[in-house]
Amino acid sequence: MVPTRNKGFLSNNRQEKQVGKKFVYERTEEWFEDRQKIKKALNLYRQLLPALEVEKNPDGRKKTGFALQIRAIKVLEQSGKLVNTSKQVGHVSGVKVGDEFHWKGELCIVGLHHDIQKGIDTMRMINGDILALSIVDSGRYDNLIGNAPGKLTYCGEGENPNVNGRKPKDQKLVGGNLALKNSMHYKMPVRVIRKINESFDNGYKFVYGGLYNVTKCLVERGMFGKFVYKFSLERIDGEQADDLDLNKRNKVENGKGKQKCTRTLY
Repeated sequence: MVPTRNKGFLSNNRQEKQVGKKFVYERTEEWFEDRQKIKKALNLYRQLLPALEVEKNPDGRKKTGFALQIRAIKVLEQSGKLVNTSKQVGHVSGVKVGDEFHWKGELCIVGLHHDIQKGIDTMRMINGDILALSIVDSGRYDNLIGNAPGKLTYCGEGENPNVNGRKPKDQKLVGGNLALKNSMHYKMPVRVIRKINESFDNGYKFVYGGLYNVTKCLVERGMFGKFVYKFSLERIDGEQADDLDLNKRNKVENGKGKQKCTRTLY
């Protein structure tokens, strides 16, 4: 978990104003300033990763994977280079729909998703309930893209042998699963980020797909025979990537489309 300043705890008044509201980003002067900060932070991050690979863990092994990314994030945090450090509902300043990122750690740097390991990032409200701020579909769960544009079925977190290697169990309505259900109850939008396999530096990238509403929560038997939570999400009107819909991106990377996505803004 990457440390954040949780100024984003919703007060009762702010919560009432945001329920049912369209969360749109305004490209103000501050927005463009944050975008420049993001570009600089990502460039520094990508320079740091190979430089930090020579560092070793206490057991003498080199840092790799999440450990390496967390180390780089902490270096940037200590130098004050992280952007959008406060958790918040809706879009984050300086990022637009369709932006692409190389590593999951980069989502933490720009403030899209503050948890480098979990697929559901959450925030606690003043009344004690937790909301889901963002989800990352990294392909480790049995998630489905709907046939209709802008629809996604997202499997809840926890008890997945593909992730933890343990014996499968029924999922529980706690943590990120409870947060997604609360987001549906309070009608609060969730940021959706998808991992797209592509011929890239590390074989994949993360694409920001915009804001989605959680429209349904079901409990079904999953691929391992245990009960899993499945959440239906629909993209909010007007929340479409600037170039390709995420459904089309998925078809392209699976060889079913003709157009190739190579849109990296940073």
